[in-house]
Amino acid sequence: MNQRTRVTSPQTRLAQRRGSDAMGRLSHLAGRPPVPSSAIDLAAAERALRRQRRLAVRTAAALVLSLAVLLTAAVLTPGRLGWAVLFFAPYPVLLALAAVHVRRAERIEDDHLADPEDGA
Repeated sequence: MNQRTRVTSPQTRLAQRRGSDAMGRLSHLAGRPPVPSSAIDLAAAERALRRQRRLAVRTAAALVLSLAVLLTAAVLTPGRLGWAVLFFAPYPVLLALAAVHVRRAERIEDDHLADPEDGA
């Protein structure tokens, strides 16, 4: 006699008890005041999401290009120096790409929150 048990996150149970929606919960976690569900502009949110998708594609393309350049440099570098390029050079590149991506993604979010009707 097996009894099924529903497993949910403690955050989900807390949100269900409060009756809050996902946007209010997420904005509260981000340190911003909760947004009432009636104030959510879905068209502006879609525009912001499209902008972030384009940013993700550009970041992925930059990652592929930079790793291809590093691999080419490692092949063209003689001896152990080529291995050093493979071992040490990708990390600063990844760190720089991640920092730029996060900064631009946050700028998109801030633009969306500042003027959701604009969509720029």
